Amino acid sequence: MSERNLFLRFIGTGLEFIVSGFLAILYTATQDTGRGFDPNPVFWKAFIIIHVSLLLVIPLLAKGRTLGMLLTHLTIETNAGKPPNFMQILIRVILGFGPVILTQGMWYWISFVTGLMDPKGRGWSEIISFTTIKWKEPPPE
Repeated sequence: MSERNLFLRFIGTGLEFIVSGFLAILYTATQDTGRGFDPNPVFWKAFIIIHVSLLLVIPLLAKGRTLGMLLTHLTIETNAGKPPNFMQILIRVILGFGPVILTQGMWYWISFVTGLMDPKGRGWSEIISFTTIKWKEPPPE
């Protein structure tokens, strides 16, 4: 189970949600909707836009790694062992996180079960984008 890095992936995803939520709260606080934070459609729209943006922009700048991967020292590579290309990053965001939005988060359970069943610990987004998440080896000294 340790070679699958499931715990680190869980922590990384949580950290990404916290950062996206915090930024969405800051944006919502600047909007005067008169509704506060419960339930505020401005918050959820801002959260989804910010989270998808972070899932697209940071991997393009960090060789496919998301903010959670950077914080938990994980890396991503194609099944051929190379950094993911733009299309694979786009597929991970659209087909990987898109179903999560459409199912109001329930799709994460499918990805979690997929990660448990796959021999390499790949979740839904890794399988459809032909990538694998691994522990980032420290550079040789």
